[in-house]
Amino acid sequence: MLRADADRWSDERRLWADEPEPPGHAALCDAVRDAVASALTDKQREVVEAYFFEGLSQGDIARRLGISQQVVQKRLFGAPRGGRLIGGAMQRLRQALGGAAAQGAR
Repeated sequence: MLRADADRWSDERRLWADEPEPPGHAALCDAVRDAVASALTDKQREVVEAYFFEGLSQGDIARRLGISQQVVQKRLFGAPRGGRLIGGAMQRLRQALGGAAAQGAR
């Protein structure tokens, strides 16, 4: 579990608490991994993995892939079109995870 007050710490303090993982945490992690692998397009997957798993900024991802930061943003979060959100990896992941994400948030 990431410590809530991590932004106030010096660099030598640990970010992660020494608390045990909550029940269902491993199952939620597995569900997220499966959803990333199966629900996203290749382009969405490479952006999601770089942003969330490698911790790269949208600008860094754009430079790595030779695309604009706006394209990275759209691949991650979608774009409004005709009054609704089109595309976006996060929307696809929410749909793929269904109730698993809600259960993991408890």
